[in-house]
Amino acid sequence: ALGLVFVAFLAACGEKETVTTAPGGPETTAAEGDQGEDIVLGMLISITGTNALGGEEHKWAYETAVADINAKGGIKLDDGKSHKITLKIADDESDPPKGAAAVERLIKTDGVKMILSANQTPLNQAAATVCEQYGVLYQCNTAWIDDGVNSPLPFMGSMNLKWTADIFEECAQAGKTPVNAAMTLPEDQRPTKWGLFLENTPDGDGIGGSMQHWIEDAGWQVAVYEKFVEGTSDFSSIIMKFKQAGVEATGTLIAPADAITWVRQCKENNWAPKLMFGYKGFWPADFAKTLGADSDYIMNDAFWASAIGDPGSKELQERFIASHDGRDSVTVGLPYAAVQVLAMAIERAGTFPVDQALVRDEIFGGTFEGTTMGTIKYGEFYPNCPGIAHNPFKALQWMNQERVVIYPSELATGSIQLMPPWDQR
Repeated sequence: ALGLVFVAFLAACGEKETVTTAPGGPETTAAEGDQGEDIVLGMLISITGTNALGGEEHKWAYETAVADINAKGGIKLDDGKSHKITLKIADDESDPPKGAAAVERLIKTDGVKMILSANQTPLNQAAATVCEQYGVLYQCNTAWIDDGVNSPLPFMGSMNLKWTADIFEECAQAGKTPVNAAMTLPEDQRPTKWGLFLENTPDGDGIGGSMQHWIEDAGWQVAVYEKFVEGTSDFSSIIMKFKQAGVEATGTLIAPADAITWVRQCKENNWAPKLMFGYKGFWPADFAKTLGADSDYIMNDAFWASAIGDPGSKELQERFIASHDGRDSVTVGLPYAAVQVLAMAIERAGTFPVDQALVRDEIFGGTFEGTTMGTIKYGEFYPNCPGIAHNPFKALQWMNQERVVIYPSELATGSIQLMPPWDQR
């Protein structure tokens, strides 16, 4: 059914030019005669739309990883030559149907056989469905690997994908992240009355159900559960419901642009819960840059933190900070690692022209060491899903426009700070 839906989407979408880039880098040491033809990869990214802030960081990570590989001469294959990587970029416009159409153009117009993913589950579901139809390898990250808690929704793990590899977290467990963070507080300070507001999407339903499960499992109450449409410009009705219900903590899955709107309107209404936790929308460095001191005390999930010390993470973070006006990232380590894995798999497969089926077979069930996410093992978490690699979440808090690691405790760089009222800052 999903396939038929996305085919209909594709038929409804017009042609749009694909942007092409070939990241450069320092001079390589490979002899000119040893340099073979480039390996062309597709890249699906939110260049425009509500996810553009998150898309920018994802794009930076992909292009940086490719530039680093190219700077070392590229990928050495069985033809005895080193092959650099060229990226063909397609804008998903932060919209699943448009993302599906963009992927089909990459495949049919540009002839790509391997595609790097977007950074949202709905976008990746759409793209993966198209890749399944054409037998194209979709190297995915940032898409839920499971169905969530008591959810029938089709996340990556239940789609029975043969051409998609995914590195991310269980939605069922990710909803426990704000609860774990709150549990680090003294018992008498823990918020027990929660308000949840989620995008009205499968992604939102999945994480919302997961949060509700773990909040109630802790013996706390979900006093208000609201859904909203992405791109909402007025959250005042939700804020009013939360105020009237005495909500002490909020949890949301929200786009970056909407997250900025939400925080600004909370301030305009002079309402601040003790704890404000969000997925996706509170990630980007530009979130703190745009809001300034108003971003302080706000918490977010994280699937990468340079403080953990995985290979090359510190250096990658330093490079990101240097190119982003001193702001750091919680996202770039994962897409950078996805490129590292794909490059290693291409090298292991050995053939040129590259056979995407052989590359897929190297990834599925494969182990990849030394990445910016540490050692990545596909098929370990779900033995019946060899294309899935699990990555546990962390909890961070913005303070002074810098991130403090709150959870897990063994990685913590500080302790959680409760939000004061806006007029008392």
